[in-house]
Amino acid sequence: MADDKKGMLRHVDVLGRVVIPREVRKAMRINYGDLMEFYACSNQQVIMRKYHLLREITDLVNSLIKVVRVGRDCDIYVLDTEKLISKNGDKEIPTGALSKSIIEIMNNRSEKIITTSLNLTDSFMLEKQSVIIPILSSGDLLGSVLVNADDIERYLEIAREVANFLSEYFSA
Repeated sequence: MADDKKGMLRHVDVLGRVVIPREVRKAMRINYGDLMEFYACSNQQVIMRKYHLLREITDLVNSLIKVVRVGRDCDIYVLDTEKLISKNGDKEIPTGALSKSIIEIMNNRSEKIITTSLNLTDSFMLEKQSVIIPILSSGDLLGSVLVNADDIERYLEIAREVANFLSEYFSA
């Protein structure tokens, strides 16, 4: 969006729909099928934001990761489709959007083992081996579980179980 202070006008159709301008969809990474959340403000403004189901249960996810990781030498990350939402391990929690390579891997919606270093975000590199397991609910990609360890084969089943648990949680 070239000028953040300049508004974009759109008509409301007979069904009450408004087309979100392409520039806004691109900037907010809004894709077909994404769930949007709306808030009506008292000053006659509407706030719209992309809804992230996994972010609603961050406390549960944090507790799950903490329990699963006990006695294991690995880092476990839970990602939604845009950013890291939960992490348990030895390093600081990285902030910012996920790297394009992580998003591409997640969008394939299949398990992927990476044996080389990998950018989690633009400023945070994972040096060990990783596995990424998608979290799917009713065919929708909610995010992924990423486990990072020296010997990833030892932790494949853990990553699968965490992803399966979260998928089942949202399917129930």
